[in-house]
Amino acid sequence: MNSPRRSIVRRVLRRFAWHRRLRSIVGRLQVGPPSRGWASPLRLARRYLADAVEARAHHARGWMLDVGCGYQPYRRLFSHVDRYVGLDTPGSGLVDVGGDALALPFRGAAFDTVLCNQVLEHVPEPATLLREVGRVLKPAGTLLLTAPQTWGLHHEPHDFYRYTKYGLRYLAESNGLRVVDIAATCGMWTTVTQRVADTVVHTYAASRPRWMIEVLSVLLAPLLLAGEVADRLTGRQGDTLDYVLVATKA
Repeated sequence: MNSPRRSIVRRVLRRFAWHRRLRSIVGRLQVGPPSRGWASPLRLARRYLADAVEARAHHARGWMLDVGCGYQPYRRLFSHVDRYVGLDTPGSGLVDVGGDALALPFRGAAFDTVLCNQVLEHVPEPATLLREVGRVLKPAGTLLLTAPQTWGLHHEPHDFYRYTKYGLRYLAESNGLRVVDIAATCGMWTTVTQRVADTVVHTYAASRPRWMIEVLSVLLAPLLLAGEVADRLTGRQGDTLDYVLVATKA
């Protein structure tokens, strides 16, 4: 008869073997970069946002300022500009210049292009930010901005607003900018499925072991795929996760 100790050891070994098999499945499903593979719970939000910025990258030229740059996730899309300058608070990413988005440390008319990606919701005075953008842009310079309409609280407590396309247009035009293009990144089905996946993983399972979060992400992948398919079939109508706006200095 096996001793109780040997029985316990066998159960532990079986558990580790099961864990390794799950990790292997996760690895096979994680196609592409971690933020965009199907095993990422943020796949749709990040992919659609990146696609929207890439589709409008041709508007950028000359000297370009990335306000609230973080780790400069879209810098590769702007290799054609003459100079790319990333601004953020010191220590918050790949920062070229430390500073405050509400008081940009540059002279007026210094940049041909300004990128402001998912920053507007994190400043208490968004009109001041857009006024500063207008100040540092050269005449006929371009602003490329993204902002969320539907998303959960993040980077608390510095999370103040969500925006409709009408609110973004009002803010831009009230601060001397002429809107050229404003578009939703996705439709209602992507919005719903992405919010469910994000909430399950980053709220309900946030304190769980990493392997459990990875498994949950894989299990939620079919939901994200269904949302993407439904969005395409229905023309991406209804509420969106984010908006992308292109404006020029009047």
